[in-house]
Amino acid sequence: MQLLRKRDREGFMVDAKSLLADGFAEFDTACRSMDLNGKQTFVATPERSGSGLDVRSRVSAPGMVRLALEELKCFEVVDNQFAHWGVTFSNAVAIQPSNPAFLTVSGSTVLMGAPKSGLIEVSFKYPVRSVAGLVTSSRRTVLSACDIDGNPIVQDEMPAPNLAGSNSPIAPNTPLRVKAPNIHRITFYAFDGQLIVDDFIFGLNIRRKHSAARERALQLLTEVTRLNPP
Repeated sequence: MQLLRKRDREGFMVDAKSLLADGFAEFDTACRSMDLNGKQTFVATPERSGSGLDVRSRVSAPGMVRLALEELKCFEVVDNQFAHWGVTFSNAVAIQPSNPAFLTVSGSTVLMGAPKSGLIEVSFKYPVRSVAGLVTSSRRTVLSACDIDGNPIVQDEMPAPNLAGSNSPIAPNTPLRVKAPNIHRITFYAFDGQLIVDDFIFGLNIRRKHSAARERALQLLTEVTRLNPP
C-alpha cells in the first residue's frame, strides 16, 4: 500500500535533502484551540532556526498542547521543530497524502513513518501525562508509552487496518490515546505497514507552584507569630 504516487515519491527524494539544510526561521506563537473532545488546548507552531527558547521557561505552560502539523512543509523531515516545547521526533516526515485511502481530517499535512515504514517515535524532555493522535494505517497499530528508563508503562491498540474505502470495521483517523503520570517516550508502530498520524496532542504534568520563597515566607510568618503572640 502506497501513501504517495510515484511522482510524489521522486519529489520527496529531492526535497527531503534540501529541507534538512533549511535555514528558514519562524517564531513560535502558542494560540488557543479545541481538541476533538472539546477541551481547550494550545497550538504549538514549529521553530526551525534552532534558537527558540524553551516555552516552559517564558510562558505559563498550558495543560494540553496540539502540534501545528499544518505549519510543516510537505516532505519536511520532522525532528527538532518542536524541541522548544520539549518534543523531538524520530523517523517522521510531514506529508500531504495523495492516496485517498489515507484520508485526513483536521488538516492536509500529517506525519508519516519514514524512512522506516510504520514507525514514529516521539521523546519528551519533560514527562507528560497523556498523548493522543489520529491514526490511519495499513496494518494493526500500537501506541506504546515508556518511562524515563525505557520501561513500557501503558499502550493503546488499533487491532486492524483502517484505510478509507476498505471493508475495515474501523474508521480512518481512529484516535489512539495513552495516559500515565510520567511518559517520556511514545512509539506508533504498524508492524512494517504504512502509517500516518494527525492531530498530535499531549498533556503536560501540571505542577503545584510552591516556590522556595513562598515556603520561606510562611516559615517567617510562623516564627513572628510565635515570638509575638496576639
